[in-house]
Amino acid sequence: MKADFRAPENHNSCIVVTDAAELASLETEWNDLWTRAKGSVYQSYALAFHSWNDIARPAGRSLFCIVVREEGKMALVFPLVRYRKGPFWMLRPLGPDTAEVADILYDPASDYRAHAMLAWRMIEKTSNTDIVDMPYVRIGSVLDQLIQQTRKFTREHDLAPFAYLRDEQDWDHYQKQVFSPATRKQLRRKRKRLSELGDFKMVSVDPVAERSYAAELVQWMFLHKQSWGAKVGKQGAWMSSDNYWNFIRNWITDGNNGQTIRLHAILIGETPVAVTIVSYCLSHVDLIIAGFHSNPHYAKHSPGLVLDDLFMKIAFDKRLNVDFGVGGEPYKLMWSKNRTTELASYRIPTSVIGTAATQLWWLKHKAVSHIADQRKRYIEARQPAASAPL
Repeated sequence: MKADFRAPENHNSCIVVTDAAELASLETEWNDLWTRAKGSVYQSYALAFHSWNDIARPAGRSLFCIVVREEGKMALVFPLVRYRKGPFWMLRPLGPDTAEVADILYDPASDYRAHAMLAWRMIEKTSNTDIVDMPYVRIGSVLDQLIQQTRKFTREHDLAPFAYLRDEQDWDHYQKQVFSPATRKQLRRKRKRLSELGDFKMVSVDPVAERSYAAELVQWMFLHKQSWGAKVGKQGAWMSSDNYWNFIRNWITDGNNGQTIRLHAILIGETPVAVTIVSYCLSHVDLIIAGFHSNPHYAKHSPGLVLDDLFMKIAFDKRLNVDFGVGGEPYKLMWSKNRTTELASYRIPTSVIGTAATQLWWLKHKAVSHIADQRKRYIEARQPAASAPL
């Protein structure tokens, strides 16, 4: 299928790419647009390509990639997938389906608002879906403004901590703002304890140049994240997904990848105790995924925190901000000094059955939230009041 819309003046055209071979033909133009737009890792061609091959296609989803051209030049791209969920046809951004921010990649020097409206019209007219699922949209973004104009949606709020390291002039001063004196002392002690366990070193691995070693580190990280998840009761489907493991491995080792991917790791001897995967973009670093040793012998010394400190110093020295991704985990808020990007996850009905389904989902969501809130208040009310200080 290739639907084609054109603006009245015929300078802009909009098509939907549904064929994988045609998607591959967009690589050079897409990379050029990504560079002009200073895009994030989640807007890159490589991530979309490997998400399609390793996650979406094996799951039986259909490609629905919107491309807008201005006088023949690619000005916007928005990769999506269409799929069945129960009785409903759904549309959502193409990606690894973990917790990535949804956004449209567009040329900031173009008439991008008109292009975005053309793309949204294509969704409304040709996607043949019941619900458009747009998770983790930046509030105030062009995509968010388009959704707001539909006036028919349900949404949940979230956040993404962001460390503005380019605003910081001195590393020691920044550390003092992030850590209390006691915590800084504790961090130094933890690093000393780790170094006493063996030869302590931090390595930065280029996954393209060291494919086998990078794959070993990723496999190690997944095994320990699964062990950690089992202990704390967090078992996301992606943790045990072979498709997600294949995606990460193939994406980071792709020699044509437009991003600079690095695996930063702390080793004791030759044993990894903490690993993080990051993507260096033009103005910032995206934190992709991280894991640490689940054995208490190492875990009690907080190797993840020690690695974070070393990695953040690298980003500071490169004068790059750090995007920690979706979620308000304490360590993210600490490093970002509680500075965040506000997000909203939307469900936009596009049919009568979709409207009914989103309304029922929202009622269920409110009921579950109300019950959880009531339970929390009940537990707090039963706890004995704290004794007054003497």
